[in-house]
Amino acid sequence: MWLGKALNSARIPLSSIEKVRASLIDVSSLGEPLLQLNPLDEGPLRHSSLFEKHAAGSEVNVLIGLSRLGFKTSLMANLGKDEFSKFILAALESEHVGVGDVKQIEGKNCGVYFVQRNYPIAGKSDVIYYRSDSAAKLLSPEDVNESTIGSSKILHLSGITPALSNSCREATFRALAIAREKGVKVSFDTNYRRKLWRSEDARPVLAELAAKSNILFIDPEDSRVIFDKHVEDPNKLIDELRDLGPETVVLKLGAKRGMVAKSSKQQATSIPMMVPVVDSIGAGDGAVAGFLAGYLGKETLQKSLDMASCCAALAVMRRGDYENLPDRAYLERWLSTKEGFEYDPR
Repeated sequence: MWLGKALNSARIPLSSIEKVRASLIDVSSLGEPLLQLNPLDEGPLRHSSLFEKHAAGSEVNVLIGLSRLGFKTSLMANLGKDEFSKFILAALESEHVGVGDVKQIEGKNCGVYFVQRNYPIAGKSDVIYYRSDSAAKLLSPEDVNESTIGSSKILHLSGITPALSNSCREATFRALAIAREKGVKVSFDTNYRRKLWRSEDARPVLAELAAKSNILFIDPEDSRVIFDKHVEDPNKLIDELRDLGPETVVLKLGAKRGMVAKSSKQQATSIPMMVPVVDSIGAGDGAVAGFLAGYLGKETLQKSLDMASCCAALAVMRRGDYENLPDRAYLERWLSTKEGFEYDPR
């Protein structure tokens, strides 16, 4: 009743209210969309002849995962005007990820990477990048849309983007500053890539982003980069990570150990789900999407972590990073069978 009177007194047309509601974004992000070329067979790429193409990129995977679960998402990024960039843009649009802040640059291409499965280490996927002159490396603070971030509930960042170039690093910290100024929650996945930068260069950047985030996603190897030491006990490690500043820490312990999470009031553990692993790339992004979906839905920490575990398991069951990520009904079905769920991958 009060709302109706207030709206009438302000004489705001209903269409304007609907536009305001429509403009609200659950999760925005900035990063590098990539083209993934994934061979139909396994082993060394020199013996591969047939490849599938997929849209990919850490932030892209997270946003698509959230979009499928019913959340409104938006990406800030640079692409080229080449055919593969057009393919990626069409994939984002088909998955209902907002692309109003995606800029296409004449004369530049998107980054490309090849997946090499079960080689050189069995059960693992390796990646070979061709991204040194991609449009994404030109992302700058001027490409960061303050309005997009300000209308978001969460800004999601990863440690990949600041590793791409100096201007990408500046854009990342510009986005972070805007989010903190406007009271927008910040989600940060460390995603350290040793192929992009040295640990001594990454350490201060990842540490600052982790300290200024609200939700931190990290694994023990990335923790070693930040602290310059190895902490064996997950409980001790997660406490040290929370001491940096984030309200909630999700510690990804790997395919055999699962995940643990801790906030100021709750702690949760999720054991890994045994599924047939086709391609391990994308599991971490699936976990982030599942957890943030639970966070946005005001689920308990335990349910959010279980959602993360299910999404990670589904992601590795087929080629491509996000193709097997679930919609809401599919996720709930997996959650209902999670306890005791086992599947022999071999």
